[in-house]
Amino acid sequence: MALRSDSVTDALRTIKLTDLPDVQPACPVRLSGVTPMTERLWRAALADIEKNIVTHEGVTYFGAGASFGFKVYTRDISFAGILGCNDLYPEVMLSSLKHTRVLRKRLGFKTSRDHTIEDIPAPWETLNIARREFFLTYHTNEITRRTDDVIWLWAAEDLLTKLDNPEWEWLYEEGEWFFEYIYHYFHDSSDGLYRGQATFVDAHMSDTHKETGYPMDWKLRECIMSKATSTNALYYEGMQAMARTAQRLGKAEDAKRWKEQALQLKRAMLQELRHPDGTFGYLKTWDGQLMNERHGLGEALVVRFGIVEGSNARKALEGYPITDAGVPLFYPFFDHADNDEVYHNNASWPFADAIFLAAREQAFGEDRTAENAALLARTCVKGTFHEVVNMQTKEPFGSGSQLWSAAAFIDVCRRAILGVE
Repeated sequence: MALRSDSVTDALRTIKLTDLPDVQPACPVRLSGVTPMTERLWRAALADIEKNIVTHEGVTYFGAGASFGFKVYTRDISFAGILGCNDLYPEVMLSSLKHTRVLRKRLGFKTSRDHTIEDIPAPWETLNIARREFFLTYHTNEITRRTDDVIWLWAAEDLLTKLDNPEWEWLYEEGEWFFEYIYHYFHDSSDGLYRGQATFVDAHMSDTHKETGYPMDWKLRECIMSKATSTNALYYEGMQAMARTAQRLGKAEDAKRWKEQALQLKRAMLQELRHPDGTFGYLKTWDGQLMNERHGLGEALVVRFGIVEGSNARKALEGYPITDAGVPLFYPFFDHADNDEVYHNNASWPFADAIFLAAREQAFGEDRTAENAALLARTCVKGTFHEVVNMQTKEPFGSGSQLWSAAAFIDVCRRAILGVE
């Protein structure tokens, strides 16, 4: 695999400079001192990001991919913000994050049939409609399918640090509301962890429609009652964001309280989610077992947020494979005897590759930007950055103009310290 001045070549094909659209996105930021291929990929990434700007019912926000339309995905918006959209599209990002808060507040614990988890003592309001009807009505899923919602705090704090007039009061008030009225219901005081799906890994739809990122004999309940390394890491960073924001607002006692909550969660993660060799399990299962499977994105977030540092950070990432098709989302993949579907299982995700390789750089002091750029460039088939890579065939597939895949190319260029005019 090689990214050259006028092409990118991998095991499947060569994508030439002339294969990519010569677009002129609205964002005026351009790279200087780079190869023609990198410069063209940068503009393709910006164009893909701009294809995802939608306006619906008077609100402008980011969709998740060219085929997703008006659907609202807080996690996609947030990861894309962190990866570069906060810098290049701050106004759209602020509008997007605010829209997710209004929508999620409006929905609360409303769910479709079969998506209420009675074990979680929340004020559930079960509607007599199917999951699909719920999605079409509200343009997003119920909280049961969005248990990584806390990710918005990471993205929002990062965004506000880049604005001339940051609305810190808004972030703090929203954060307090969501911890009080939504998030605390998922906290398990017996071990100090938060229940919920692994970030962006879809939980089982129903008893007959199983997703591949969890054991096939589980139901939705088991997916949500488990505790994910990735999602708990996002809770930790959310608490840290609340502590820093309280400090900015002169709320010293509140800052102290949030810091203590974050420390307690960190201790719980190190106690309950880490194996003796220093790696982290993908999930602590609903019945208290720590999975042997690892989650590259989860371990990367643990390192990025400083939950482990120094030699412990290196141990957390040690032995996780990096291939010429990307970083496997799980290691090892699940062996589903009756389901060899490729999506979360048997796949790598370009945005997660970027976060993992950045964590490798942070932990080991190594430069993986050239490799990361090539991995992203190879997914720019048919002129747009794609959603996911089949690790069995190495073929990129899924949605084109995928928001967080395009944003990941912005991130790798920043990490390479390229000159930006």
